[in-house]
Amino acid sequence: MVLSFTIQTKNGISWHCERQGTGPHIVLIPSGEGDCGSFSEVARLLASSFTVTTFDMPGMSRTTAPTSCTKSVTGQLLASQIVVLLDALSIDAATFYGSSSAAIAALALAAYHPDRVRNIVIHEAPLIHFRSLKFLCALPDLALVPACQYVFGHVMNENHAAWKALGPEFHARLEKNYVLWAREYARSIPNLRLTDEEYRQRPITWTIGSLTPGNTFASNLEVGRRIGIKVELLYCKHFPQVSIPETLAEHIERAALKQ
Repeated sequence: MVLSFTIQTKNGISWHCERQGTGPHIVLIPSGEGDCGSFSEVARLLASSFTVTTFDMPGMSRTTAPTSCTKSVTGQLLASQIVVLLDALSIDAATFYGSSSAAIAALALAAYHPDRVRNIVIHEAPLIHFRSLKFLCALPDLALVPACQYVFGHVMNENHAAWKALGPEFHARLEKNYVLWAREYARSIPNLRLTDEEYRQRPITWTIGSLTPGNTFASNLEVGRRIGIKVELLYCKHFPQVSIPETLAEHIERAALKQ
């Protein structure tokens, strides 16, 4: 059974959270769309062996936040906010999963708050600025929302039917999230700069999508080679939690049980 609740943290954020299952903690961090509804199937599959917690991101969907908490969002900022939430939820340490901007948040958690992290499982971390996003993020709001609906649903995701099946309420919530992502995430999230020592603070299981075009995430491979981590392939694009939830749940479970 999924327990949905709201919890207020000392930084003024009112978090929409969802929790299910029992066992070691796994925390699923939403990516740029900001809504934990994308984890519904993955969380259900993991809940047979783990306590699975997820949430909407600050200022997105059902989580409200002061404006100061959603300006020029970085991995460091997200990590610090998540740590405050962990304190409120009495989670000492967890396995964290995230793709895209959530992968950056997970890397920052492992680097700057290693005592709260058993290990991280990440997919396609945007370690560099993508020129293709500059045009998208410069669009006015009325044009930005339909453009993001297409990019998130078709370009970043190979299974449009699964994306659509998340439901009309989910997609209605994303309309404001797209604007916040474009204005306050897309430019600043790739600014994470970690040393090799910081990358090695906690165990990392790292993947990119075999269906993602060309060398989009070559930077992930380069960092993996440099720090001695094999970056593996998942048969997907940017959002495996939506397009291949069964495969992703098995992947996260294997990574969590190794620790």
